[in-house]
This record gives sequence, C-alpha cells and structure tokens, in this order.
Amino acid sequence: MSTAAEHPPGPVTGHPAARPERNTGEMVLALLLAALGVYLLVDAGAIAVPGSSNTVGPRFFPYAVGGLTVATGAALAIRTLRGDRGPSDDSEDVDLDAPTDWRAVAVIAVAFLAHALLINVIGWPLAAALMFAAVAWALGAVGGVRPFLIGLTASCIVWIVFVKALGVALPGGVVLEYLTSWF
Repeated sequence: MSTAAEHPPGPVTGHPAARPERNTGEMVLALLLAALGVYLLVDAGAIAVPGSSNTVGPRFFPYAVGGLTVATGAALAIRTLRGDRGPSDDSEDVDLDAPTDWRAVAVIAVAFLAHALLINVIGWPLAAALMFAAVAWALGAVGGVRPFLIGLTASCIVWIVFVKALGVALPGGVVLEYLTSWF
C-alpha cells in the first residue's frame, strides 16, 4: 500500500498526484528531431568557407537551423517526459489514447527511403508516385491503383513546372524526358 510520502498530494485535489503518462511516439519524434539537429550541426562543419567571407559565412544558416532543431527536439522531449500532450482540434477525430501504428510508420519510412534510392533510377515523377501510393496505402487507402494514378498525375505536373518552367534539374526518367522534349 502506498503512503503519502511516496505520492505527495496533487496541487488541486489533495489526492496523490498521478504519474505523468508518456507517449512513446512523441518521445521517438523528439529524439529523432534532436538527432537530425545534431546531424545538421556536424554536417555544417564540413562546409568549405571561402577566404573572402568576413561576415556571415556559408555555415551560419546551417548552424542556426541545426541548433534550433536540437533545441526543438530537446524541448519536445522535456514536455513529453513531463506528460504534456498537444490539444486536439475541435474538428479532429483522433483518439489520443490510441497506440502508435508502428506498421504504418515503418511503411512510410521505407517508402521515403525507396523514393530517395529510386529518383535517379526511374525518375522523380515515377518515384514520387510510388511513394504517394505506398503512404496512402499505409494510412488506410483502399487499393493501390487510384493513389498511384493520383500521385503520378500530381508528380508529372510538378516535374513539368519545376523542370520546364523553372529550370530546376529533376530526373524525369527516359519516358517523361522523351515525351516532354518538344517543349
């Protein structure tokens, strides 16, 4: 049986204060965010600084972004350890007590990794369409053809705008490069 010394009274009710609940998903996000910030800070150190830079050099913004990312991850981790949870919007239909769907997280992570590996092999539009379909399926979409076609349409439009209108180099793949070579 617990005593009052083990559980001091809560601030309002006088009953023993409950231990704050910890959400594993939020803690994993906080740690990944902090790790990303550390990676950005370490990688920023590899940026070459020209001898002519006497004011803000090319490392300033990567260091600032990395530092802010580490600080945000640390603040989120502290708040998660304290048991704080973000409030749901009135229109959200989300069960805050539902566990994290780790299968969906894994499928989405693999989809992003596959996208990064396939961009130069099959072209950006097709890689983006495959990623879109995989993420839609992981989040509950029924079937794979419709999400794939939606992703393919959107990614082809984005590719055409970026490559043909803005001059940004994105690999299109053999078929798309041939089809759009006339404009």
